[in-house]
Amino acid sequence: MRAIVKERRAPGLSVASVPKPSPGPGEVLIAVRHVGVCGTDLHIADWDAWAQGRIHPPLVVGHEFAGEIEAVGDGVAELTRGQLVTAEGHIVCGHCLQCRTGNSHICRRTKIIGVDRDGAFADYIVMPATNVLPLDGIPTEVGAVMDPMGNAFHAVLTAEIPGSTVFVAGCGPIGCFAVGVARAAGAAKVVASDVNPTRLALATRMGAHVALDAAHDDVVRRVLAETGGEGADVVCEMSGVPAALHQAFAAVRLGGRVQLLGIPTGQVPIDFASEIIFKGITVYGVIGRKMYETWHQMRRYLTAGLFDPRPVITHRFPLTEIDKALAAIRAGDAGKIILEIP
Repeated sequence: MRAIVKERRAPGLSVASVPKPSPGPGEVLIAVRHVGVCGTDLHIADWDAWAQGRIHPPLVVGHEFAGEIEAVGDGVAELTRGQLVTAEGHIVCGHCLQCRTGNSHICRRTKIIGVDRDGAFADYIVMPATNVLPLDGIPTEVGAVMDPMGNAFHAVLTAEIPGSTVFVAGCGPIGCFAVGVARAAGAAKVVASDVNPTRLALATRMGAHVALDAAHDDVVRRVLAETGGEGADVVCEMSGVPAALHQAFAAVRLGGRVQLLGIPTGQVPIDFASEIIFKGITVYGVIGRKMYETWHQMRRYLTAGLFDPRPVITHRFPLTEIDKALAAIRAGDAGKIILEIP
C-alpha cells in the first residue's frame, strides 16, 4: 500500500510502498479516506530537536484520520465491515493508576500512532477496536479532524461556559475550533487574538465576537474593556507563546479559569504570586482528549448541528502531495489541511 514514511533520521518525508497490515485479535483494519495534517507532522518532517529525541524511523506518520472498516479481527463484535469510523490515536495501557481512575488521556504508557507506532498517512491502518468510534453519519472529512477538534472540546468544556466571556489566545486550527465550541456551548461573548490576519478571519467565521490583532492591539486592555473591567471568565491559551501566556493570566478575571493547551518551546518565567495565587484563579493543563467523554461530546455536537468545523479546513490535497500540505503550513496562510485518499 501507499504510505507517507519517515525513512531516515534526516529532514523530509517520502511516499513509499509498504506492506498492507492485517488485523489481529481485538483489532480493526480501516481503509483510510481522509487524514488531517498537524504541526506534529511538520516537526517530524523538519526533523527538529523534538523529533530527533522521540521518533525512530522508519515510521508511517500521521495521527488524524477517518475511513471505512475493511476487516475486523477475532473477538471484535461491536464493529462491522463497511462502517465509517474515526479513532482515538492515543493507545493506552488500561492498567496504570491514571487509566483506572478515569484519566486514561494521561496514561503514563501512552503510544501515539504516527509518533510511537505506524500511523494513518496510508491507504490502510490497523487500530485496536477499543480506540475506534463510529461516525454515525458524520462525513469522513470531518471525522479526520476530530482528533484536534477534540483538544478544543477538552479545553473549552472542562470550564463553565454558558453565559461566560471566553478569551481564546492563539487562533491556529485548534484555537479556531475552540472559538466555535465556546459559541456552541453558550458563551455570552468570545474574544480571540492572534498575529495572523488569516487566522483571525477564520476565528471570526467560527463565531468570535471580537478579533484582536496581538501584533498591534493592547490585548489585555481590550479584553478588560469588553468585560466591564472584570476580565474574561475563561481564558483558553492555545499558542504557547510566552507573551500570550502572560496575557492569559493578566486578562482572566479574579477567580477565573485559564486553560493551557499551547506548548512553549522552552521555560517561561511566571510570577506565581501576582499572576496566579493572588488572583485566586484555576489553571488547567489540557492534553489530548478525555477518553472517551470528549469523543461522545463531539459526536453529539456534530450530529445535532451545533458545531461545524469545516470553515477551518482551508486546503485539501491528495495523499501524495504531502510536501505541498507542509509548505502551506509553513507559509502561515492555512487553517486545517486535509489529505484525501480515493
